[in-house]
Amino acid sequence: MNQLSMTGEDWLSEGDRKRRARAEAVRRKAAMKASEKLCAAADAVGEFSMACIECNDASTPKGADDGRYTLSVNMREFAGWLQSVYKD
Repeated sequence: MNQLSMTGEDWLSEGDRKRRARAEAVRRKAAMKASEKLCAAADAVGEFSMACIECNDASTPKGADDGRYTLSVNMREFAGWLQSVYKD
């Protein structure tokens, strides 16, 4: 016995389509806001790292595996992904 599944785009009501469109617009706006803030945070981490270099003490970044560097790179990568997927 086969049961017909009433799912998918063909089965959505007009109200469901509007709700989905509104939810996707909210997500897109939130993604762009997050991307902007991630870039700002990455800039701040970079400025902090530069300040640590200027101090020329034990706080100086240790290289490519330093957490400050990897955090900054990861934030920029995710911000770029958000922009590529959700930008209008």
